[in-house]
Amino acid sequence: MKIIEKLLGSLDNQKNSGYSLRKLVALILMVCIIYIHVMYVDATMAIEVLLIDLGGVLILLGVVTIQNLIEFKNGGKNEPTN
Repeated sequence: MKIIEKLLGSLDNQKNSGYSLRKLVALILMVCIIYIHVMYVDATMAIEVLLIDLGGVLILLGVVTIQNLIEFKNGGKNEPTN
């Protein structure tokens, strides 16, 4: 019962009333990704799927931004020279 209370407390704005909602969302997304990989990915498209997964993780973690991707696609940004 304590687990259910903590899960419901995650939806509350009070501090220390539940689990971290950010971590719960990450856990749910990972479970969904694992399910999709097991059910729908075969060996012929494994590399493409892994690259898409890696790109999605980097974007979600903020390591790579959409602006970085646009600049990379357009040949990079012009760095000022000193």
